Amino acid sequence: MSLLTLDSVCKSFGSTRIINDVSLDIEAGEKHAIIGPNGAGKSTLFHLISGRYNVSSGAIGFKGEVIHNLPPYEIARRGLARSFQVTNIFPRMSVFENIRCALLWSEGYRYSFWQLLGRQRTLNEKALDVLEQIGLSDKAQLPSGELAYAQQRALELGIAVASGAELIMLDEPVAGMSNSEAENAVALIRRITEGKTLIMVEHDMNIVFDIADRISVLVYGEIIATDTPQNIRSNARVQEAYLGEVPSDAKGD
Repeated sequence: MSLLTLDSVCKSFGSTRIINDVSLDIEAGEKHAIIGPNGAGKSTLFHLISGRYNVSSGAIGFKGEVIHNLPPYEIARRGLARSFQVTNIFPRMSVFENIRCALLWSEGYRYSFWQLLGRQRTLNEKALDVLEQIGLSDKAQLPSGELAYAQQRALELGIAVASGAELIMLDEPVAGMSNSEAENAVALIRRITEGKTLIMVEHDMNIVFDIADRISVLVYGEIIATDTPQNIRSNARVQEAYLGEVPSDAKGD
């Protein structure tokens, strides 16, 4: 059984259809990239999967259960976490507190007025472990809004891991980074998604072809191809619609 299934998903805003009859199966443990030109509907598709938008028609299933049109927090609690193009953290809270908050639900903590989080030794130790994984241990007490941009993106990844997510969705995770920052970010993505399922939207084709097991190409709200990186490289329709725009060293022969 596929971990995530999209069945004839459509999304319209008024009379304008943005996502048109998208069907896709993502297997557990798969690293899947969604690519396409600007305005293709990639972020909209992410919003539909994660519950930010309701679908106009079609169905989305996760772990065999219907999730489309559920509130985002319900979907997140079922094991799906995502990042946004714009960094989404609690800037006034410390780096440590951001991670600890993400751990609460997955570790069984519920609303309580009499539990002091500072006294929850196991919870705090797990938060420190996540910070070690993402390389931010030395920034634990710093307000997260004071982190450098690449570090804030790393914190977002840590929040996804801390939530206990089985499926992590990353929307342009290396956008705005220098080459060295992007290299570090890719290494971190590989490390923290080991054994998990990854869906990624990314414009850097070198990164896409390096990470992805399969690639789906979205053009004008429709998936025109889903295949292995090698086959996507050689797909004439894909080259015409999108890959012809990337640098020559990212193309096939």
